Amino acid sequence: MEEVDIDGRSGLLAPVSLDYEFGSFPRYLIPPHIRWDEKKKPKYKTRQEYVLMRRQVRKSKGFDIDFTQFRSVFNYRPVNLDSKEFAKPPETTRELLKRLSQKSLNKYNNEWFTEYEFLNIVKANYYMCSGLMLFITFEVRDPYDNMPKLFQTSVYYYYKDDDQYILTRPKPKQNVKCVGTAKTQKRLA
Repeated sequence: MEEVDIDGRSGLLAPVSLDYEFGSFPRYLIPPHIRWDEKKKPKYKTRQEYVLMRRQVRKSKGFDIDFTQFRSVFNYRPVNLDSKEFAKPPETTRELLKRLSQKSLNKYNNEWFTEYEFLNIVKANYYMCSGLMLFITFEVRDPYDNMPKLFQTSVYYYYKDDDQYILTRPKPKQNVKCVGTAKTQKRLA
């Protein structure tokens, strides 16, 4: 099975940019994903962090970034699933990501004639543009073997516009074999 690539835009990755170098932002503004012990020396210099971030973004298409390696703040950031930062009330961020993931999975199922079932959100990353470019990893149930699998979707989201689903795919390299769409055939009524 392949990814659904809408209009050939799977490469909608923004260039990595450094927002704040380590030590250049006030302590109270330190994002929660930045972790370090002030007594330890930095593992990487700012330029090395930049190269590492660029490599991780390019390799994973924005989905799998290890933010614990960085002391600087870049334009790519993790989403706090329990915040109300991105969603329009009364919806929460987790509910927003769930809605976007379910819709992208429905599009994928229709395109590939599959019947994956949404389970839950695993994680998400984003960068700001005229809206939000979200890179969501979520879990689905495979009807063939009834086992959970990871899927990824990238979605452009702006609360005033229609959502744009850029890419939906099973997470690469998870050793998933697809033999069919279900062990039992559904009867047509």
